This record gives sequence, structure tokens and C-alpha cells, in this order.
Amino acid sequence: MYFSYFDVDSLNEKVIAAGVKKLSAYHAKVQTVIKMNDNTQSEFSLVHAQDPALHDTIDALKKQFSGIKHLVLIGIGGSNLGTEAVHSVLDTGAVTLHSLDTVSAHDIEQLLQALQGVKSVKKIAVCVISKSGNTAETLVNANVLFTALESRFTAALYRQVVFIGDPGTELMKVGARLGATVVTMPKIVGGRYSVATEVGLVPMALLGHDTDTYIAGILDATKEEFESVVAENAVRLRHYMSKNFRHYNFFAFEPRLYKLGAWYRQLFAESIGKETDRAGKKVTKGFLPTIATPVELHSVGQLYLSGFAGVYTDFVTFDDDTIDYSVSKKGVGKQYGRFTTQEVATAIYGGVMAAYQERQLPYRSTIFDENLAYSIGLFMGMRMLETMYVAELMNLNAFDQPNVELYKIKTREILGL
Repeated sequence: MYFSYFDVDSLNEKVIAAGVKKLSAYHAKVQTVIKMNDNTQSEFSLVHAQDPALHDTIDALKKQFSGIKHLVLIGIGGSNLGTEAVHSVLDTGAVTLHSLDTVSAHDIEQLLQALQGVKSVKKIAVCVISKSGNTAETLVNANVLFTALESRFTAALYRQVVFIGDPGTELMKVGARLGATVVTMPKIVGGRYSVATEVGLVPMALLGHDTDTYIAGILDATKEEFESVVAENAVRLRHYMSKNFRHYNFFAFEPRLYKLGAWYRQLFAESIGKETDRAGKKVTKGFLPTIATPVELHSVGQLYLSGFAGVYTDFVTFDDDTIDYSVSKKGVGKQYGRFTTQEVATAIYGGVMAAYQERQLPYRSTIFDENLAYSIGLFMGMRMLETMYVAELMNLNAFDQPNVELYKIKTREILGL
């Protein structure tokens, strides 16, 4: 991967060095967790992917579900966004991914219509993922889908179902009673950090993706070469927060990266968005993370380039010419006939960078190289570690989410549950 930066004057080498020094104790802790393979610490999410038992599980499930053409992913937030992000980048069309996250009768109907032509249940696999086992959206979607499909395929349906979550939850017990495959995840790992656990790796494997190469990228994120980049970027983000930057824009310059932005948005917002820090002090600084694509160059691009204050932009794109088209020297757009579509896209990317620099708008840029399975694993591993580091610099608990529970409590009150 290729990294580049454009910063405001107040962010200099001295500031970065001081911030990295503040992270030294926490850096040592993370490295100890990795070295000791310590599954009692939340940072275990960075190293669990090397577990031989996990690899055995993946290999067994790949054989069990070989030949599927449709994978239905039922989960929300950390239970589905990581898989969707990886699949959006690596999808070859071998297996179609369908997701049910929010409760939507329309989405369920669309899914059932898409599966209507499937004659053999062995062409379908379903992953039901809930860490807690009591996520309302997941339980309702699974119930309705199973009821509809069981009427077509009888109880044989459940031989095509995988339940993934914490050990011992009621949902996992139900899965076992139904005769489904039950796969546990490490209880210490939170949902938004679970992409490199069974939660993300099992469905990735069923979709046919190269999980070994992806895992290699995840594990490399904590090695010195990349960890130093992570630490500096954590200091960079914390510095912009201290300068009253409030808007973090993940700019997916290639539409296939939009889901990656959604994964990162949840990771960052749920980790950093806290009322108080670990000392009980009210948190007053932070980012509102959003996602943009090149389409927004004709909308919010105008807003940013006009001098709208407090925006930090994170550009992410590919250096990928495996597919390209030449622009014809005749007809519409013939003035671009000397170029290919990739060359024009690269020029637009460079033009945006130049415009941001001219307007003194800070940004960082990440460009994926041709080994996409490794690159996206490395990127996601680095961003997980970076988020932990940012939380450390802000004296926050990166791994809890006390306010997310509020809407769940209110929902159960409304339903009388």
C-alpha cells in the first residue's frame, strides 16, 4: 500500500514524536498481548487470526459448503460490515452475497425473490451472527427467513446454516437444537473488532475469498514497519480533533470501497464516541465520520473546497489496472481519446489532491496495490490498531459501547419484552 499526507502547519515532526512517545506504554501492552497470545485482553482481536483451531474450522466449513451459489448474512454492525467490505473489493461473482441487517419487510421480500429460483438447498448457506445472541434485528430477520425457507426445504435447511456468536448464548443453543453448525467467537473480542475472527473469516471463506492471504495482512499490521505508521496516524487524528476538526470524511474514491468506509465508520464512531473518558471527564472533542464517493465531488466537494472548516479527509483508492477500457477517438468525449478509463480516473484523483493542497485542506491518502486480499487485511488491521491508539490518546475505553444499549432497552419497552 502507498500512503501520503497533507497536513496543517501545526502538525510537525515534534508534535508527532511527542504523541508517539505518549503511546509507548500502550504499545508495549499491545505487543505483549500479541507475543503471549493473550485471550484475556480486548486487543486479542489483532492476533486471534493465527489460531490453528480457527484455520481448521475454516477449512472444514469450506468443504462442508463447497458448491454454494448464495450466502445469506444475517447480522448488523460488526457482524456483517467487515464481510461486506471485503466482499465488495474481492467479489468475483462465484457466490452471491445477500445481507439482512435492519428489520425491513421489503428487504426480506427482495431476498426471497432472489432465492426463488434456487431448487437445491445445498446451493444456499446462511450465516446468523450475533455476539450477544439477543440482537433484535438479527433474531427477527432469521426467524422470518427460516420460516419462509423451511416451507420449501423442510428441516434440511438447517444443515446449511451456521450460527456464530459468544459461547453459551440462547441463540447458540437454539442453533444446536435446530441441527445447524455452531461456531463460537472469542468472548473478549467486541463486535466492531471481530472482522478477523470467526465472525468475518467464516463467511469470507464461504464466499470463496483467500482468507490465508487476508489473515497475513491482518497480522502484519502490528509489525514494526506498519505499526509506526499506525502510531503516527493516531497522533495525527488526535491532533486534528484538538484543533476543533469535527468532521472525518472517508472518501472512497472507488465505489467498491464504500462498504469499507461503512465498516471503518462503525469501528471509529463506536470506539471514540463516549460521554466521558476513563477518568470521568466529559468528552468534548471528536469526529463525526461520514463516507463520500467521487459522485460527491459535485456536491459536498463544492462545500469542502469553498472553505467549510473542520473537515479532515481520508482518501482511499486502488492502483488497479486489471480491467481497463480505451476511450475512443471518435464521437462523444473524443478529446479524451488518447487515454484509458484508468488514466482518466488517476488524473481526477490527482486533480482532487492538487485542489485540496491549493485550498490548504488536510488529508491522508491510501492506495491499495494489486494484492488486494493482503492489502485490505493490512488496512483493516492497521485501522483497528489505530483506533485503539486514538482512544488511548484520548483516555477512552475503545472497547465498550454503553450508549448503544439505550435504543435496545427502549425497543424492548415499546414491545413489552
